[in-house]
Amino acid sequence: MHRVPRALTVLAVLTTATWLTASSSQAQAPSARKGGVLRVALIGEPPTLDAHATTAVITREIVVNMYEGLFALDAKYQPVPLLAERAETLDGGKRYLVHLRNNVKFHNGKTLGAADVVASLKRWGAVASPGKSVFKNVGSVEVKGPLSVEIRLKEPSSALLTILAQVDSAAVIYPKEIVDATGEGQLKEYIGTGPFKFVEHRPDRHIKLARFDGYAARSEAASGLAGQRVAHVDELLFLPVPDYATRQAGITTGEYQYIQQIKPDQYDRIKATPGVEPVVVKPYGWATIVLNTKQGLMTDRRLRQAVQAALDVEPMMLAGLGHKDFYRLDPGIVFPEQPYYSRVAAASYNQRDRDKAKRLLKEAGYAGQPVRWLVTTEYEHHYKPALVAKSQLEEVGLKIDLQVSDWASVVQRRNKPELWDAFSTAFVFQPEPTVSAQVLCEWPGWWCNPDKEALLQAMGREFDTRKRAAIWEKVQTVFYAEAPRIKIGDYFRLDARRKDVQGYEPGPYMHFWNVWLDRR
Repeated sequence: MHRVPRALTVLAVLTTATWLTASSSQAQAPSARKGGVLRVALIGEPPTLDAHATTAVITREIVVNMYEGLFALDAKYQPVPLLAERAETLDGGKRYLVHLRNNVKFHNGKTLGAADVVASLKRWGAVASPGKSVFKNVGSVEVKGPLSVEIRLKEPSSALLTILAQVDSAAVIYPKEIVDATGEGQLKEYIGTGPFKFVEHRPDRHIKLARFDGYAARSEAASGLAGQRVAHVDELLFLPVPDYATRQAGITTGEYQYIQQIKPDQYDRIKATPGVEPVVVKPYGWATIVLNTKQGLMTDRRLRQAVQAALDVEPMMLAGLGHKDFYRLDPGIVFPEQPYYSRVAAASYNQRDRDKAKRLLKEAGYAGQPVRWLVTTEYEHHYKPALVAKSQLEEVGLKIDLQVSDWASVVQRRNKPELWDAFSTAFVFQPEPTVSAQVLCEWPGWWCNPDKEALLQAMGREFDTRKRAAIWEKVQTVFYAEAPRIKIGDYFRLDARRKDVQGYEPGPYMHFWNVWLDRR
């Protein structure tokens, strides 16, 4: 039996408050802490509540409380059983036998079984970007008993359990009947096994979740996303509040108990606000420009390289974050805190070479066609860097057509290659790089370079962490040579909570189980 290598040795989490409890004590909070409505102000509307269908973080931050997968990431970002009772790794990593927990209930009262898992994994493999990548190597997924599922692979995988534990475009388990009714289309019912259940979605007003009293919690102490999960509050109310100032005013008055994505230049003000604590996560993500390699102008590598050559990323990051303590310039396409980090091909990052950019545009025969660039104002670290980039790129001769909309519309439009040439986004922390959006062929941008694909497959088969890191260096070299996405810089996230929100642990994955409201 092979051991899955550690996906992450260190994640530096900077917090600006002293948190009152550890995970284990959160899960054991007394019943007196039960009750209340936790109001969470989000940056806008999610594009969907289907975990399989999007990598949008705003979707994940809601549905992580509703849906669960076979495994979860613990505090060290290692996969441990969640809906699974245990897993056997057989045939040198080519076959996985997953045994499920008994008497786990879905929100509709149905008991979880192997057929639900098989149906959900097959849909995830057909719909989700990481699922499509994984299923290139899947031979079969079969029921082997009422509570047993077998996953057969074409080649060994060192990362399968970590991928199944990830929460972005996650391999969550839905009832088979829901999957059969939905197929690869839009999810028709939002039913999972998590500590909170879906109640209603009133667009532009709120998404309401309520405690699921039939929830089957694990007995182990909480650790990261793993272990015991307890729904202390009666309801979670997620409210779309696109305006930064409105979110900040609401946390000050107590209208909201938790808000996300505060402007970093407001850190000192938040820290000084009575009854409020800032929540900082470092690292959190890296800002990027995704270029369309499937259709349109940016299928020409020389044009992509021209964009990469022209940009000066320091003013872009300063515009987007507004505070030098909340970003860093770094060429790695994973974070320095991760074991696969490398500075290889660093000379291609932040080149600030206008002459080279102009030469590449001339070689490509660029004739002033507009570059259609999708962006939202709901994330300032998307919008303001795009404004700076527009100015810089127009100075070398590119014509930039910034098309501004809400984030949900950007997410929907980016799936249609005929509609755009570039879009602004950010890649958040992922413990397993082979299925991270920055390298996925199936993700919008559709970077399907055969050399890169072969390297990712080789990395997936490799169990030695050092050898995997060496392969990842080659991936990063191809990344900078091809310029399918333009890295701008790493950024750190600033949220805030009211001090009566107890038990919240800052980290890359916002969630609200094991959290209660102090009503004293």
